Amino acid sequence: MRTPDQNPLTDRKTLIAIAVVIVFMVAWQHYMTTKYPPAAHTQTPIAAPAQDPRAVSNPAEPNLNAVPRAEADVKNTAVMKPEELLTYEDDRIRFTLSSHGMGLKEYIVKDYKQTDGEPIRLGFSPLASLFEVRWVDSSRPLVFEVRQTAEGRFEGVARESGMVFRRELFYDAGNRSFQSALKVDGVNAEISRGLGVMVPDTIHVAQNSSIFFPSYDHQDFFVSHGGKTESVNFNHAKENIRRDFTAASLVSVGNQYFTSVVLDQSEIAPDVVLTADLNQKTALAELIYKPLKTAGELAFHQVFYAGPKSIDVLKKINPAMENVIDFGYLAVIAKPLLYVMKWFHSMIPNWGVAIILLTLLVRFAVLPFNLMSMRSMKAMQKIQPHINQLRERHKEDPMTLNREMMALMKEHKANPLGGCLPMLIQIPIFFALFRVIGSSVELYQSPFAFWIHDLSLHDPFYVLPVLMGVTMYLQQKLTPTTMDPAQAKIMQFLPLVFTVFMLQLPSGLTLYMVVSSVFGIIQQYFILKDSKALVPAKTK
Repeated sequence: MRTPDQNPLTDRKTLIAIAVVIVFMVAWQHYMTTKYPPAAHTQTPIAAPAQDPRAVSNPAEPNLNAVPRAEADVKNTAVMKPEELLTYEDDRIRFTLSSHGMGLKEYIVKDYKQTDGEPIRLGFSPLASLFEVRWVDSSRPLVFEVRQTAEGRFEGVARESGMVFRRELFYDAGNRSFQSALKVDGVNAEISRGLGVMVPDTIHVAQNSSIFFPSYDHQDFFVSHGGKTESVNFNHAKENIRRDFTAASLVSVGNQYFTSVVLDQSEIAPDVVLTADLNQKTALAELIYKPLKTAGELAFHQVFYAGPKSIDVLKKINPAMENVIDFGYLAVIAKPLLYVMKWFHSMIPNWGVAIILLTLLVRFAVLPFNLMSMRSMKAMQKIQPHINQLRERHKEDPMTLNREMMALMKEHKANPLGGCLPMLIQIPIFFALFRVIGSSVELYQSPFAFWIHDLSLHDPFYVLPVLMGVTMYLQQKLTPTTMDPAQAKIMQFLPLVFTVFMLQLPSGLTLYMVVSSVFGIIQQYFILKDSKALVPAKTK
């Protein structure tokens, strides 16, 4: 029992309750806005050209990577041959192959649209064409003579600096991937300048983000190098970015649903230089090959991919590629959830229904823990009057008070921490499901029912967040509590806080919360009707 001079707002239980809410909210904000490690920034702004940076009419224009242009580049290529373009198109993609670097000047994903109906363009940037080959010490690509030899198969030959460069590109329409092979004959000392493979992108401005209205649109860079992985989020950067990585095997640049990927399969592991200019809204990842061999022949092999982040497609191309789908630290939970949800979808082809079934499966899985928690809380509620008497009787003797309280709880099988276990189990599931819904292209523009036309976007009429708040409040009212009135009043605001918090969450995640809360209400209703509920403790 609280003594007369005790302030309810400074009571230890009250402070603990407030701290739990604050920690949860701060953890969420940290998870949402700082999931990626902070990028190392340059102190000097990166200059970006207003025109095509490969144009020879302005050779003094600075390169984004701030690498000095070699004199050999100027001597050997005073004038580039005019650009020649070849176009390939099928029912899912369209790309234009440039003779300058044999890069994809335009790559359009036809079977997906942006929210405004515009086509999905990948690797679009004034800095370079997607997957083009260029000299590292300049912004000028190798100039190839390109021809199409078969459906989806292209060959190109470039002769520069006394060497012959032969590149083959084969497009696999089944999984949108490219096999790339670059062979160099007559290798000489000029090769030490290094060759680069470009992965560019345009940075789109993200919406303002806050703890209650976070933005889930993000563009990022991923690299696997030296046995570890790193990510850089462009939208979180405050300054221009330059990062260097050594011995890379996998690189991707994209957003949460679509990406451009390079999987290196060469004998020489490339270094990677990542640059981003926030003013020009450009990003460029450059895979740099600097061979030590200066005679004979060289060969470089890569697998390219540009398209949706489908875990099945990426694994089919190469198991290592699925790592570009970042499920965060809870990938061990998120991936099984995704596969279970896909299994439900295979039986009932509606992703909203799949989310509902997944939610019910999760709730039934933790039901034994919930029942244990509810009965423990019910027991605590029954013995609360006697606990108050013990507190009054032994308020001057804390050791005796604790000993008798523990004996009382043991006698009635009451555990004051019993209500925490189900929450501790469900919190990682909640965050893992958030990553699944926020990063799985399977839910991108997938409708559920009625007004929910895209489970990856928030509810346009905010019906689900409000419904979640109402069901959460009802569940709270049905749940037994041992808190005093002051603490209970504070906790009554929790449904309101979560309602506001969920307004901008993807409707798929809000649907999960609603179904989970409704399940909790039904569960609590039957627990309260249980004829075997614990009887009140007798007061000594």
